[in-house]
Amino acid sequence: MRRLLFIMALAAPWAAAAQTGTAVTFGAATATEWRASGVVQVTGTVPLTVAGVSVAKRFVLRHPERGWNGALVIGAHGGSGGNNFSRTGAVIGTDETALDDVIGRFAVTRGFAYASVDRDGAIDAAGGLALTDQFADLVAAEIGRRLGKAPARRYLLGLSMGGGIARLAAETPGTPYAGVVIVAGAGGDLPTRQARQTRLAELWPAIDPKTHPGLPPTDPKVVAFAEAIGTPVAARRLWPYTAAGAVRAAAAKTPAPSGTNSSGRVQVPTVEVAGTWDDFVITELKAYRARVSPADRHRLYLVEGVWHMSGDDDGKASFQYIATRMGLDPDVADAMGEGPSYIPTVQQAFDALVRWVERGEAPPPGGTLAPGAPLVSAK
Repeated sequence: MRRLLFIMALAAPWAAAAQTGTAVTFGAATATEWRASGVVQVTGTVPLTVAGVSVAKRFVLRHPERGWNGALVIGAHGGSGGNNFSRTGAVIGTDETALDDVIGRFAVTRGFAYASVDRDGAIDAAGGLALTDQFADLVAAEIGRRLGKAPARRYLLGLSMGGGIARLAAETPGTPYAGVVIVAGAGGDLPTRQARQTRLAELWPAIDPKTHPGLPPTDPKVVAFAEAIGTPVAARRLWPYTAAGAVRAAAAKTPAPSGTNSSGRVQVPTVEVAGTWDDFVITELKAYRARVSPADRHRLYLVEGVWHMSGDDDGKASFQYIATRMGLDPDVADAMGEGPSYIPTVQQAFDALVRWVERGEAPPPGGTLAPGAPLVSAK
């Protein structure tokens, strides 16, 4: 345990100063600041406008005390915000720090300022982006006040639903972000998603392990479902989570997802990372990649064997909790925590994006790679 605590302190040195926080101003709000190991952290709530109403949202801002590189990274978390849960249902955090393990701590070690806001209820891409842009403007102004100049560049990294926000940002003319990283991102291709959901609901009852235990992986019905969901049969332990949602929507006659499909026209360098076992978005991402324009402004890297949340992402615990509440076999939640990591690939992708934006060095072509392998090995 002592060794674990030491490692945690190295990973997040600002946490060590938790007892010495001081009150500071952040825009029109009061926040708390800590300084430790060369990192400044500011936390609190900030008023943002949602549907014309001012609402207080939790946030975190970090920057190096010295050696700031002049750029800002904004993290857009997954889901709709609020509490994060352990597998047993205990509250273990809130979403302003949900991306710390994926990019937050890493960005600060690279000399960036980093900030994220808990959207807490803003769930559609357009509303989420409006909220994120408001927050990014406030952070940029605060950094200018603290460090003497506004950020020269802003980068946006979004995961899952936050990836849908990041995708919309990348497609918006005049976007304030110089480059975008999308991780397991929503919103890739709406028609593909609609067709897939319908097909999953049709096929799942014939292979549901609750009613058809012991079907071999070579069974034609299992193979057909693998083709429909877009992941290999080896990933079938994870299928019940996504399949249950499709079946439930079909039984309730829930209308198909509606709205405007993503344009596919990216305005700034954009890099995507997802897992080959990501049965949430894999088919949509491939469809998006096929139509994105200009094609040379976009990269898609797929990490072999990774699900929607990699096994070492602390966000998986909330999925495990939901799977338990859904009454799924405990093996589904177990499988969520056993997969390999996409985090090294995400961090490589971020570094590659920065070189692309700041030096004009285009990343290697997209493709599939082993967990932790260099991007140049993508095939």
